[in-house]
Amino acid sequence: MCIYLIPQHGLCNRLSWLCGFYARNKERGCHRNNCTCYVKWESSSECNGHFSEIFKTPPMVKFVKDRSQVPKSVKRYAGQYSVPMVFKKFFNIKISHDRECEAFGLLEFSDEIEKVSKKFMDEKFNKNNTIGFHIRRTDHVGLAKKYGNFTSDEFFFTMMNKEIENDPKVKFFIAADNRKTQDVFLKKFPNHVIVFKKIVRLKNSLRHTTMVDTGIDMCLLTHCKRVEGTFHSSFSRVALMINLFRRNEKEKADEELKRQVFRGHSYVKK
Repeated sequence: MCIYLIPQHGLCNRLSWLCGFYARNKERGCHRNNCTCYVKWESSSECNGHFSEIFKTPPMVKFVKDRSQVPKSVKRYAGQYSVPMVFKKFFNIKISHDRECEAFGLLEFSDEIEKVSKKFMDEKFNKNNTIGFHIRRTDHVGLAKKYGNFTSDEFFFTMMNKEIENDPKVKFFIAADNRKTQDVFLKKFPNHVIVFKKIVRLKNSLRHTTMVDTGIDMCLLTHCKRVEGTFHSSFSRVALMINLFRRNEKEKADEELKRQVFRGHSYVKK
């Protein structure tokens, strides 16, 4: 079926919404029947750029400005949910996390993002052992602390110290959302931590980084040996899923989500 999607809120909430519906349509064979997925993607304070700045446009997806560019008979879906919740809420289907991981296989980074990322990896990565860390702070801290599941700097420090004991040449690629966090980790692990670039906060934006720089951070995480994330961060979840898909280790999705993103907690919205 043709569908009209309006993903909302932050980048990775939008990606999850898009991938969920797109994956279900693909399972139905809609792509073979030339069913179009119309997508209205507007920049906002929560997502300061467009999908196309990071990713290639998937087959049978058409980005539109408004409803006038969509056939009247096409059903509209606007909002944000994880891929499993899209399947459950709209299609009454419970899916496993390896199936969720497969859904994120839709996302293919643009040639330019991959080119920039490869150059950085060639220059900075330990090709045998670079571990990716996504450390979410800014507007995420209040929510995490509210539910008692804040992933502290010390949590990451402990993990990194253990990795250094095992391999003194290990590198940690840090994808952070603010300069202060970058500086803390660079100062504590000067010989092991690498970042794509020092963050300079954007003016008049909820986000501290540009859409392109965010995309490069995500792309680099997906090329790491593994990804360690922040509790209940959609960015951590998406980066982990693409990382596993790229490494053809989809069967590890359930285990890795619990260990690296949810940290053993069950998140229940009150």
